[in-house]
Amino acid sequence: MAEAVTQPIDPPVLTTREGWGFGASQQLAPPDLADCAPKGTRVGPRDPRLMYHGQMLPVLTPALRRGLLDARRQLRKNRFSKLGRSTDMIIDGDRSTGKTTLLVQIGRGFQGMIEQDSGPDPSRIPVVYLNVPPQRDSNLDWSLPFAEFLGLNHTINPDDRNRRTADMTEPVAYVMRQANTRLVLIDGINRIRDNEITAAFDYFEALQDRANVTFIYCGTGAREIVHEARYGRRRKNLPDVVRGKTYFSDLPVLWSGVIPFGDDWHSVVQGFDDDLRLYDHKPGSLLKLSRYLHQRTGGYIGSLNDLICQAAQEAIETATKTEPEAITKRLLDDIRIGRGDSR
Repeated sequence: MAEAVTQPIDPPVLTTREGWGFGASQQLAPPDLADCAPKGTRVGPRDPRLMYHGQMLPVLTPALRRGLLDARRQLRKNRFSKLGRSTDMIIDGDRSTGKTTLLVQIGRGFQGMIEQDSGPDPSRIPVVYLNVPPQRDSNLDWSLPFAEFLGLNHTINPDDRNRRTADMTEPVAYVMRQANTRLVLIDGINRIRDNEITAAFDYFEALQDRANVTFIYCGTGAREIVHEARYGRRRKNLPDVVRGKTYFSDLPVLWSGVIPFGDDWHSVVQGFDDDLRLYDHKPGSLLKLSRYLHQRTGGYIGSLNDLICQAAQEAIETATKTEPEAITKRLLDDIRIGRGDSR
């Protein structure tokens, strides 16, 4: 089980080994009001509740529930598979539907499973988390974010002002093998341009050949991008059945979509309601606004998160003797998130 971790003021980013390790081991829990500044106390910008309501906890959406189940099954199978490349996975869906949250929670769950099974080991790096780099023209460009995550120096003559960057593919593969890396999370795969797809996935497959890892590709349109990479222009002579014309995808696709109004939506709103830490919040009051919240956000979890988090922070900062520290419809009407805003 992950140990409780005191959140630093500025936690390191997930795309570094230090940042990912902190995020994976952090015990997610809302602050206890008994440990917070008393009601009516003026709060500063680093107040624990203000910081907590900037993100809150991942609420269990239908996509998150199903995606975690599918990923756990596939990764459990991949972990003990020895022949050929591991079966990769894809996370796809519209913007603001929780794709990155699903990706990160899959990585957290997998790392927790490894540590629970094998015990803590500071030399082990079970998971690598990357964003698609801004430059993607060569193996060198792709190797650098891996090297940076792993903490590898990727310059020749680092003390020289005219230092140049080196292709780090082989050192990266070596460290991943030594550190028993088994899962690579690639976020923002939609940023790869059409003319870069083949080269990018050639690189991923070459890395898989050097280290027995599973890739999860995340981004809007990820299914089509991965399909083009696997059965695109370079494989035109394959029969139609292999080109993918008769099936949806030959890799598991974890979909993240808009949540329709109904029981699933009510459950998500209830999750936010339960996790609020406001002195004057009445349990269930957010759920009473469920229909309004769906109309404001269109069922997009990202928009709902922005709306609730901003409203909670505003309630904390503006609470007075006559103004309760609670989320009201009047307060929500005044928060701008893009979707459902009044003029």
